[in-house]
Amino acid sequence: MLSENEIESRFGFHKATIEGRDATKPKHAELRQAYKEFAKYLNDVLPPGRYKVLAFADLEAASMWSHKAIAETAPIAKE
Repeated sequence: MLSENEIESRFGFHKATIEGRDATKPKHAELRQAYKEFAKYLNDVLPPGRYKVLAFADLEAASMWSHKAIAETAPIAKE
């Protein structure tokens, strides 16, 4: 069973922080750049076909979960 805090953390709005040692906005930007570079590399080296499509689908999922991991370190904002 999830606690109220865990539910709030998972589903609440985490506003990106811009400044400070634990700022999340720069981390999101760095992560996007790294994923784009890797995607370009994969696009060049993988042959067309089903496995390339699957690799890109999983890469997109990994990107999404990576961004969520960073986002959840930011404080929850009241909407």
